[in-house]
Amino acid sequence: MPSSARNNSGWPARRIRLRDGADYVLRSLGPEDARLVTEMFSHLTPESIHARYGYLIRHMTPEHAHSLVAADPARETALGIVEPAPEGGETLWAMGRLVLSPDGHSAECSFLVHDAKRRLGMGSHLLISLRLLALQRGLPRLFAQVRRENRAMLALFRCHHANLHFDAGGEVVDIDIPLRDKKILVDKTGNPSSPAPMASSEKKSFSPVMLVVDLALTAAFFLFLFSLIKSHVQSTDVRMITFWGGMGAACMSGVFWLAWQMVKTVYRFQRDSRK
Repeated sequence: MPSSARNNSGWPARRIRLRDGADYVLRSLGPEDARLVTEMFSHLTPESIHARYGYLIRHMTPEHAHSLVAADPARETALGIVEPAPEGGETLWAMGRLVLSPDGHSAECSFLVHDAKRRLGMGSHLLISLRLLALQRGLPRLFAQVRRENRAMLALFRCHHANLHFDAGGEVVDIDIPLRDKKILVDKTGNPSSPAPMASSEKKSFSPVMLVVDLALTAAFFLFLFSLIKSHVQSTDVRMITFWGGMGAACMSGVFWLAWQMVKTVYRFQRDSRK
C-alpha cells in the first residue's frame, strides 16, 4: 500500500467492492498523490468540471493539484478511491475533501467522481467516510454547495437525509448535513458491497388515515362526476345510463387519484427542501 494510505487524517485504507464487481481502495490522499489528481482531471469532461466548480478548469496545474492533497491535516482532509493496476501503480477515480470552517464548529464537504465510474457507489462511499471523519472530530454538522443542474449529486445528498435549501432563481443549492445517527453510518460502511443510496429510493411512509382520506376524496369525486355524466348518456335504459355513467366516472376518478398523489409528492418535496 502506498505511503499515502495512512496520513495524519487517521483514516486507514480499506478495500471496497463496487457494483461493477471490481475491487478499489478508499484511502487518504497525500502530497505524493498530486500526479494522480492531475491525471484524473485530464480525463474529465468539461460538463463534469463545470457541474462541480461552476466554471471550467482547463488545466489542472501541478501546483493546484498539490494544494488539493497537501493541505494542513488539522483543517483539511482529502480522501480518494483508487484502482490498483496489476502491473503496479494506481488510477484515481474519485476524491472527496473535508475542510473545517473558520469557527471550527462545522466543515464543508465536497467530492468529485470520474465520468467513467458514475453510478457505482463511489460518491456514497466518500460521503459516508467524510461524515465519519467529521464525527471523529466531534463536529455537529457538515455543509456543501451543489449546482442546481447537478441532479445526481442532489439525489445523493437527499438519500443521505441531508437538508436541501433552494434559493429561488439561484444556481447553487445549499446543503446542510446534521451528524446525529452514528449507528446508520457504521452499518452502511460495514457493508460496502450493498447498493448505494443513490440507486435506491427513500422509504415512503404509509399512513392508514391518509389512505382513508384519499379513498374518501376519490369516492366523493366519483359520485360528483357520476351525477353529471349520467344526465348526458343518450339512452332511456336505466341500466345503460348507470353502466356508462359509472364507467366514465370511474375513469376520471382514476385520473384524479394519480393527480392527487402527484400533488402530495411535490408538496412533500417542497416542504422537505425548506427544512
